[in-house]
Amino acid sequence: MSTAIKDTQKMIEEVLDLYPEKTKKDRAKHLTANDPSGQCSACQVKSNVKSRPGVMTVRGCAYAGAKGVVWGPVKDQVTISHGPVGCGQYSWWSRRNYYNGQTGVDTFGTMHITTDFQERDIVYGGDKNLAAALQELQELFPLAKSMGILSECPVGLIGDDIEAVSKKASKEMGIPIVPVRCEGFRGVSQSLGHHIANDTIRDHILGKGKLEKNDSL
Repeated sequence: MSTAIKDTQKMIEEVLDLYPEKTKKDRAKHLTANDPSGQCSACQVKSNVKSRPGVMTVRGCAYAGAKGVVWGPVKDQVTISHGPVGCGQYSWWSRRNYYNGQTGVDTFGTMHITTDFQERDIVYGGDKNLAAALQELQELFPLAKSMGILSECPVGLIGDDIEAVSKKASKEMGIPIVPVRCEGFRGVSQSLGHHIANDTIRDHILGKGKLEKNDSL
């Protein structure tokens, strides 16, 4: 074993020593020193397993895939992270959120908007707060051409009806409001989030309006 591999493995072990024993054992399966020769059988990491919601790993969850990859580049939509503030904050950074335009006027990508779920919302549900948030956002950003509701894990666990809230608000506001069932516990990793978000674009956006010459793609 080369000196470089030994030094890397030592660094990994120092990092793992900070974890509780159970977590350390689990995370050790995913960390190892790289062996460019490809001859080290012990250097293979465990992969293609379901991401664990609430644990920041290299691979994102379905929610991160929907928000960052699919909805991230959409400039003229207000995207709401429906759930606790942490998931939205985690997914806020992204090179896909770089854009030309004026924030809050014709582009909303770098704005972190969340319903900020609290314990009371877990107990009583968050539908009313979500509906209130949609109304408030329309007042704050009347030029937004649509809104997207991206559900986080607690929303799926307690059964909030984001579809019903979206349908009612869309009718009242006269703009598309897209419910995206992308809770982090869905699928193996963020890839399912890509498919879920793309399906909602197909169902709620495509063929619903007319493309004008000055519209941004």
